[in-house]
Amino acid sequence: MFIRIGAIAAVAMIALALAGCSQFEPRDKRFYYRALWNFALREDLAELDSEFNGVDFGHSNLYENLLLTGGKDVPAIEDRARKETLAFIATKPRLNPNEEAIAPTYMKLAWRAQNVFDEAHALHRATYDIMASAEPDKDRAIRNVLAYYQESAYALTAKRLDHRRLDQFPYSKTFRHRFPLFNATIWSYHYLQVAVYDPLQAARDLTAKTQAVRPILMTYRRYLDQPPVEWTFMPLTAELSPLFAARYPEIADIFDNLHMLHDNISDILASDLLPTWEAKRAEIYRLVDRYYLASADATNPMIVQDREHRH
Repeated sequence: MFIRIGAIAAVAMIALALAGCSQFEPRDKRFYYRALWNFALREDLAELDSEFNGVDFGHSNLYENLLLTGGKDVPAIEDRARKETLAFIATKPRLNPNEEAIAPTYMKLAWRAQNVFDEAHALHRATYDIMASAEPDKDRAIRNVLAYYQESAYALTAKRLDHRRLDQFPYSKTFRHRFPLFNATIWSYHYLQVAVYDPLQAARDLTAKTQAVRPILMTYRRYLDQPPVEWTFMPLTAELSPLFAARYPEIADIFDNLHMLHDNISDILASDLLPTWEAKRAEIYRLVDRYYLASADATNPMIVQDREHRH
């Protein structure tokens, strides 16, 4: 009798394990591109670096709170979660936070999408480090990090996507309409992330770089205090750093696509049209696989053929 019960229990455990495996995703994270300029921003422009560390907290904290509250609790997102993010930014963290610790639920829901973000964020960091460093051949260094990034299965397309169409799904704009303050805070991050490129690129030395980014930091902090809710679309790289975008159009497109994907996922997590976590996960992966990953370039209907297209 005991043997039979034990056998039944073993079969049940195996069935549960197999069911769990259907949701399991292998975590094949890559190490960042290694070079002498690694962490130049942290060492030489610590004030700007700490702001980016604060930015890293914001998206993860938002996604976790949207999932746990069902995306409908306005005070929980606009007041509590947003103020948690602002409080973290105010600590001026010297290191970027562990996003898996900030958003464990979201990471379980869509880890592969998070890995897409992580690798694009690493490309952001690499370009900042190169701009801040004394690297004598910055063009070559940037070409190298772009090539390394594009070797990844998680690389976003370097083609310009039609962001206007990507912002017209049935659930689009749910997040920004329901949570305008937090949405404007997110777009303020994106302003900071792309506005610093041209000033860093133009400055000749470290003193000049420090002075060049100061007005941008002041504007960014003003946006945190008074979120720019009047903005109707996220900041684009070509609008805020046109020289950088002209010189490195593939990287500019990757960053804009990254920021658009952040908006799409915020809408999915907040939308009532996707009521279950399974439905949200399926839609996140549909967007990532069909429209955003470079592996979809041959069939991607969102790629803009006209390079001069603007929003």
